[in-house]
This record gives sequence, structure tokens and C-alpha cells, in this order.
Amino acid sequence: MATNAPSVQLSFADVQPVDEPAPETSSPELASARSMSRSADQAALAALEAALFDARASEDDRPPLVVIASCLGQLNGSSASTPPASCDGTALRQARDEWLRRLETSQKSQSAQVAYRVAIDDLLDWSEPRRRSVLDEATIVDYLSAYRQRAHPAPATYYRRFLLLRRFLCWVCRRVGALDPFRDLDPPPKPRQERDWLTREEFKRLLDAAGRPERNLPGLAERDQLVLVTLVTTGLRRSELCAIEWRDLELDGRKRALLVRHGKGDKSRSQPIPARLARELLRLRDARQPRPTDPVFCGLNGARLQETILADIIRRATARAGIEKHVTAHTLRHTAATWLRQERGDTRLVAEYLGHADLSTVARYAHVDREELHDAAGRLEQLATPEAPPPQDTTPERQTGDPPASATDRPHRRRRRRRRRR
Repeated sequence: MATNAPSVQLSFADVQPVDEPAPETSSPELASARSMSRSADQAALAALEAALFDARASEDDRPPLVVIASCLGQLNGSSASTPPASCDGTALRQARDEWLRRLETSQKSQSAQVAYRVAIDDLLDWSEPRRRSVLDEATIVDYLSAYRQRAHPAPATYYRRFLLLRRFLCWVCRRVGALDPFRDLDPPPKPRQERDWLTREEFKRLLDAAGRPERNLPGLAERDQLVLVTLVTTGLRRSELCAIEWRDLELDGRKRALLVRHGKGDKSRSQPIPARLARELLRLRDARQPRPTDPVFCGLNGARLQETILADIIRRATARAGIEKHVTAHTLRHTAATWLRQERGDTRLVAEYLGHADLSTVARYAHVDREELHDAAGRLEQLATPEAPPPQDTTPERQTGDPPASATDRPHRRRRRRRRRR
């Protein structure tokens, strides 16, 4: 009678190397060969153990030997694009180029590709002059410490640098069969990003200041004000606003909208346009008579508005309005989300309006005003405090012999009229 044998989870930590008896005479060449062989064995064991770890992390419940057998071909196979096991500076830079090509094939955003390139190059530029191996945990620890002392990054910037390098080196180590230097390193705590947002009074001041530019050029005030209104009523990112073309606008009909062709993650979406903004854009289109592929927002030379010029427009208006907050295009995006949540209270609507698929991402956009907190505290007090009992009659009972109460002291009694029976 056949019985199913229970599956046993194996770990290479349980495998003990067998000590072979040393020969009586040992040459330096033989000792070097043995050392290289032992290093190769340890690398192979590390790669197989990493494969088991990844399989269990991805909820792969296949038997351990089946998982090992599936990755033996990768260990024995050779690939021209695989970096050599030495992983010197040249090999790592080749691996970096291949990693970036993979990101481009996966249609990762341009900003993500740039962030990876900057992080990897900074690590290699730091480690190569010091002859440090980036596959060593001590090297990673020393580099991250030097990076904090040298660049003084914000918590969010440092957190992202840690994750970018960890993912890249994990990929490299799996290809060369080396231990991941990030395996036993805990990531820094994920920072909670609290960004500023503008109240309605602050945005009115910002809009008024944009209407009074320092240079009295034709159409400059109108353009700056239209840019600010578009950002705060649509919640567009700065790259999305600068990329809008006239063919992307649907200004006629009841459901006016614009098409964001390349949003974050290269995703497209349809963004509603308010009626007043649509009328302003219609007047601008009638005045320009543009081609369908012309940009909607232009610089002074008539070319497409650049993101740096957009940042200057907001910065100058903020300074003239006397607003002490650090206001950017993303601040106006936060403002749109916060106003929308305060008016509607629907997080799903805010997420859809901003083009987010994950509701957790919207949590850092929808800020809560202090007045809302005080109103919430008052409402909780109403719910928690029991209703007070009705006041009792505290008039003392008249004893025998007391003078009769006056008409003003007597309790008011309603007289019932009796209907006379006929």
C-alpha cells in the first residue's frame, strides 16, 4: 500500500561540508585550486538556497528538490550577457546597462531608469577607488553611511536609494551565484511624507499674485493664471500638464475631458475638465488657431512649456503672494485631492480622479484640516456622552398648616374642557 511521504523543507545550512583527508604533501598550486573549488561550491550552495528562499516567498509549494532541479540548468548554462563571477567594476557596469535595458523593456518610467542609473553609478564610483567589493555586506554598510554624511538625503530619498540598490544587487547575485549583501540588512523605516497644501484663501492669493507679474508682457498673466487653475482643478502632474496637446482636449459637449497619454508608469487616462476651465481653453484655441499637435501651454517663445519654467511660475507667484509654504506643482495636486476629499469624503473618487489604482497611495494626498479634527472630537463627544435626564421638580412638598401657595407658586395646570353631552 503506497503512502505519500511528507515533504521535508531542506536548508543548505544543514549541509555540512565533508573534510577530505589532506595529502602528505601539498603544493601552492593545489592549495589554490582547492580554495577556488571551495569558493565555487559555496557560491553554488548560496544560489540554490536563494532559489529556495525566493520560491517559498512567492508561495511556490513544490518539493525542494524540484525547485533545485529547475534552477540547475541556470547554474550550469552559460550566457553571453551574464556578468562574470569576479564582478569587477567593468562587469558591474555591464550588468547595470543590461538592468536598465530590462527596465526599459518593462516600460518603467524614465524617472525610475534615471534613479537606478544614478544610484548604481554612485555606488561604483565610491567603491572602485577604495577597491571594495559591492557584493560584501560591510561595503554596503560603509557606503550607505558615507552617502548619508556626504549628501544629507531626505528620509524618503535615502529610503529609495536603499531599495534601488537592494533590488539591483539581488539580481546580480542571483546571476553570479553569490550571497546577497542586502540579505541580512533591514531597510530603513518607510518615511511618511507630509506635503503642504493650500487653503482656498491661500490659493486665491496665489492666483491674484500670478495676475500681477513682474514683467508686463502680453498674455503672461493670463497664461500663468490658466496654468495654476488647470493644476488645481485637474490634479495633473507637471509632466502631464506640459505634454498636453490640442488634440488631447475634448471641449465640446457635456462631458468635457482631456487625454493624458503618458501618465505615471506610462499609463493613459481621461481627465475631466470643469466647465469654466473648458471655456477659457476654448477662447485660447479660437485666438491661436493651433494645429492639433501644438502644445496647449507655451513659453514666451511659443515653444512647449518646460517643467523648469513651470516651477518658476509657481515660485514667483508664491513669493509675491507672501505664502511661506513650499509650493510646487505637486503641492497643487495635493490641494486638489484635499479639497475633493473634504467636499465629497470619498477616497475612491479621489483615487480615480488623480489616476491612482491603489487607495493607500491617496492617503498621503488627502490631508485633514485642523477644523475637521475639532469637529470630529465634538461629534465623538456627542456619541459617547449619555443624554442628560429631564430636570426633576425641586419644589418642596407643602406641609399641613403651611400657608397656601400663591397663584404664581402654584404649578400651571391645563384645564380640560369637557364637552357637554347634549
